[in-house]
Amino acid sequence: MEIPFIKMEANGNNYLLIQEECINKNINVSNLISKMSNKNYGIGADGALILSNTYRPIPYIEIFNSDGSKAKLCVNGLRIVSKYLFDTKINEKDTIKIKTDSGIYDILNVDNNIIVKLNSPNTYTEEIFYYNNKKYALLFLDIGNRNCYLINDGTINVNYFKNVLGRQLSLKYDANVGFITPLSKFSFSIITYERGSKLTLSCGSNICGAAAILEEKKMIERDTFVDVETMGGILKVKVNKNEIAFTGSINLICKGTFYF
Repeated sequence: MEIPFIKMEANGNNYLLIQEECINKNINVSNLISKMSNKNYGIGADGALILSNTYRPIPYIEIFNSDGSKAKLCVNGLRIVSKYLFDTKINEKDTIKIKTDSGIYDILNVDNNIIVKLNSPNTYTEEIFYYNNKKYALLFLDIGNRNCYLINDGTINVNYFKNVLGRQLSLKYDANVGFITPLSKFSFSIITYERGSKLTLSCGSNICGAAAILEEKKMIERDTFVDVETMGGILKVKVNKNEIAFTGSINLICKGTFYF
């Protein structure tokens, strides 16, 4: 089977964009995506976005992680699909709605900057986690998918989080795990161990949840875009009473055909 694809990245978070009609209804989609996402035997990606918009009033994307598991939300994926729809003139307005398994989201095209808007989530919850005789204070926030956070207090080694702790927390709580370092009232950094995709260069939903928590804790300013430093580069996020706005770079990497 020949499957056309487009590979795009949003601040290093790279996905394969596939049209739904190009996939045979009889194949195991999770198996297909895990093979396509494999860097040794496939194309290599953090996951895939299957776009269905032919007969739908609102485009719908089915989101898969690199291991073939499904995700309800991928904010960088929303930015990628929106960029594709705007650039190909499938959507000729400067706003669009896209549906995922977690709901319908508004996306704006402002001078070719793609801005995703999300409803502000409910307040975070807290939990103490013990691992290797050490206590960790965890924060949890559901923003369409489950996110877990550690705020850097200087006692956690970054490499230990990348190689050990992030994975343990992701497996235990079935969540994206973010390691947040506040930098100022207008910036913070974050490293994310993403559920189903391991350590990733950036994770949009994890960033948005982190911003909501920091704003609630009054560690960043409300109603202004703040800089977010990730391993994939700088993004911007803004939190106000009712919504979160998120934007950053998006680029086409390649187009091709996968033989399955």
